[in-house]
Amino acid sequence: MSRAAAIAEWIARVEATRSAISADARARQGVGLLDDEQRRRSARSAPPSNMPAADRIIRGESITGGRDDERSRSLEEASGGGGGAQLGCAHPSRSAPISGRRGGAGQGAVGRARQLAAGYQPAVVKVLSYAHGATRATRTGQYVQREDVPLETHDGRMLTDREAVADEIQAWATTFSKRAESQDVAAVRMKLEGVRDSDEGREIYEKAIAAGFAGHRYAYRLDTSASGELEARLVVALAGTAKERFRVRSAPAGDDGRGVAQKRFDRTSEARISERVQAATGTGTDAVQVMPGMSNHGRDGVTFRLNKLIEHGAARDDRGRIIANVAETRIAGREWGPALRSQSVRDTMHLMLSAKAGTDVEALRRAARAFLQDRFADHKFMFGVHVDKESAGHIHVHAVIAVKSESGQKIHPGPETFREWRQAYAQHAQAEGLRIVATSARERASSQSYGPRDKAIVDTAERPRASREARDRAYAADPANRRLIDNARQRIETARTNPIRLPRSDDDRKAVNESLIAWKTVSADQPGNPIAKDMLERLVMAQTVGAILHTIERRVDQLTKEEPAMAVSSEQMVRDLRLMNEAVSRTGDLLDGETKQQFREASARYLETLANRVDLQRASERGVERMTPAEVEAITGANSARLVERAREMQVREVREAVGAARLADRAVEAERQEEATAGLNATTQRELSAERAVVAGMERSAAQEAREAAAATQAARSLAQHPGQPLSPAVLQTDALARLRAEQEQIIRDIEASQKAEAQSQKGQSMATSSPSNR
Repeated sequence: MSRAAAIAEWIARVEATRSAISADARARQGVGLLDDEQRRRSARSAPPSNMPAADRIIRGESITGGRDDERSRSLEEASGGGGGAQLGCAHPSRSAPISGRRGGAGQGAVGRARQLAAGYQPAVVKVLSYAHGATRATRTGQYVQREDVPLETHDGRMLTDREAVADEIQAWATTFSKRAESQDVAAVRMKLEGVRDSDEGREIYEKAIAAGFAGHRYAYRLDTSASGELEARLVVALAGTAKERFRVRSAPAGDDGRGVAQKRFDRTSEARISERVQAATGTGTDAVQVMPGMSNHGRDGVTFRLNKLIEHGAARDDRGRIIANVAETRIAGREWGPALRSQSVRDTMHLMLSAKAGTDVEALRRAARAFLQDRFADHKFMFGVHVDKESAGHIHVHAVIAVKSESGQKIHPGPETFREWRQAYAQHAQAEGLRIVATSARERASSQSYGPRDKAIVDTAERPRASREARDRAYAADPANRRLIDNARQRIETARTNPIRLPRSDDDRKAVNESLIAWKTVSADQPGNPIAKDMLERLVMAQTVGAILHTIERRVDQLTKEEPAMAVSSEQMVRDLRLMNEAVSRTGDLLDGETKQQFREASARYLETLANRVDLQRASERGVERMTPAEVEAITGANSARLVERAREMQVREVREAVGAARLADRAVEAERQEEATAGLNATTQRELSAERAVVAGMERSAAQEAREAAAATQAARSLAQHPGQPLSPAVLQTDALARLRAEQEQIIRDIEASQKAEAQSQKGQSMATSSPSNR
């Protein structure tokens, strides 16, 4: 068929589809909701075609509208020709709302507020995980099929056992990606021939590293060889600015007899690094050796590589900060994350739809079926309904969805995609008579919820499984897992208490303002509605506190930014600081819990910056042009009471935890002794005794770790109180909290230095204005 004929056929198909949809909409508007049998047939109806529009295939456009880079790399430019198309469902994630149904889209904030006030539950759609490869995808499917829950497939078949799930995934696997995960971070060794260990030599290396890896995140350690020459060991993020990415290749195995493949940068990457080093240091390219080692993927790869780097000494990152312990490598892993441009291969997506306990299970099943066929009409999927958590207040639909569609489109969900999915889920749920509405967390000033991984971590630590009780207890006792468990507990507790989410960005404030107007309308119409009353109070508080933070932020920025439009005296700054302090104090008294903590930390940061600037302005007004390190430390000390207070709070908490851990270790030892006294010689009791000993060992390690952290917190509090202008020693940074404390301390000093620079420029500008001809 010619291209023109194909286009004509597609147009005719579109018109026929539109006519059918319009007729169906008119029929529904005339007779109301479909009966159950009609809905079942509608939910199972197949799409008119399995192909998207030809131009979208050529562009490699993804299901969410973004360009699918992986697919586009494998396609040549189209030069003509035709192909099938599915115009009615070419872009499932952007299909129009269901005619005659409401789910939050199109009805506005007032409509959503009315439904919430009437007892509707928010639509919850989460991606729990992705899987790469048939093995992991099968595990996901079999997890969904746990407790013999039958799974329904995209074409209406039922999978009733683990073998059926495995066979189904194996059939999907023919379209799974063969591409490996991106390599995001690599160990690198840099050698500049003839550069010896001296102050000059170290300066040359620092220039070479900064130039060679400019635009990339990195950390380095300088070592000295037996001959006295320097060598740099680095961890480098392979992705940099301006879309640059260093690429590591496997070179042929060397002649050392081991047959080990060597790593090296490709020619382009190697040439760029060498040329930059030569330009910065004058070292000839033949004297520059840059040799990559092992590479890793994602933020975990960053943390792993940095931990290996600091095994033989502290490292310094591209921003001049010291990385000396595990806590700092974890922080660096999080900070480097956005710069990695990491690409994980995804073959299946594990999606969850949630509803409250008491929801009609069959209606939820029909709504889920319709939602999946609406949003993922061209994808293979399987889904099942789980009611095992109903006693905890909710039931779930779990779905496993092939990321790549039959036509080659891939799912790349973003924030807008989830908004559309929530709307579609709510629309289909309401069509089944379920009271579910699509609404966002920020328009309810709701804090973020926790993830399934958090729940699994806490469940393992607090409720050991019968078949793995000893292993789970050992996991919980291991100090290496304690931070992970505590953070998961904190996220779950935050979601349970749901403190007011403070709007910090312009979009957050806009959402809260619009929602507040809507709830005022509902409250006026329903003055006795307790839901409306509570939401109105919550949103008023969120709007008020958010506005206070925003006002403080803008005023501090006006007073401290470089080259202000007009000079501000220290007296004016003091008046502003006093007013801000009073506002913060009054507002803090109205808050409690996590919300109060959020507000205190955010506002204290701004007030601290302004207090530092006040002292600098006073010094400037006295004629001081340059401050000594001792004077900078004096200013830091005067305005670092908050840091000292937090350090002392950490000290008290860590000491308390150390005492508790020691008591638990003593109890574990006593339990082990009793076990030894009563243990028989059979294999089962010996295994139990071995497991008990592992728990004891973990408890003892945990107690020792807690003792070290308590000592470090005590030392940090003492150091901050005595010398607030001196950054905490890397040796005391035993916890994430202490590492963050040091980062804040360094930020205060940088703020002071920046303010000094701004003040010097301001004085210079005023001096030039005074001496200009127009002023003479």
